[in-house]
Amino acid sequence: MTTFYLVRHGETQWNQEQRLQGWLDSPLTENGRAAAERLHKQLQQIPFAAAYCSSSGRARETMAILTANRQLPIVYEDDLREIYLGEWQGHTIEEIMATNKLDYELYTNYPAQFIATHTESFGAVTERAMFTLKKIAAQYRDESILIVSHAVTIKCIINAILQHSISELWTAPYIHGTSVTVIERQAQQWLVQDIGNLHHLQ
Repeated sequence: MTTFYLVRHGETQWNQEQRLQGWLDSPLTENGRAAAERLHKQLQQIPFAAAYCSSSGRARETMAILTANRQLPIVYEDDLREIYLGEWQGHTIEEIMATNKLDYELYTNYPAQFIATHTESFGAVTERAMFTLKKIAAQYRDESILIVSHAVTIKCIINAILQHSISELWTAPYIHGTSVTVIERQAQQWLVQDIGNLHHLQ
């Protein structure tokens, strides 16, 4: 059995500004770094065999905090990046709502009806993320693996494992910064053990 600890990166400056990042980037805030430090302490007792990280800067910054004082192989994976958001990237939600309200409302409220024109589709994110997890599970049987990724990517993984339709993608709980989602790969089966855990912040 391979156990994955999926961590969303810490809060960033653009998260604070409600500015969409996608494949663009902004640095962690002081709160984001502090939350990652607290998670680092909570994860100390878990004997990770390896760490896999989105190649985005905010994920790398989070991973560096989480793996401090550990001798772990770290692999940076483009396929663990956030959903590509095309022309929305770098813009605030307010700006997007002023110019592209219908599409954005479909994206956030009716994901099954959202048609990806300038963005990546939810299906494409799911496919690349699940492919990566299967590849890791095949390499690390009976090990624990740390992964740092992003909210939509983690949501797509959860949705796929639970075999939910895209219409259920945004079902609670929300994937907050530095939250931990635990999934397991047993033979050919996937199990979700915990979603969006924030015990380290309590």
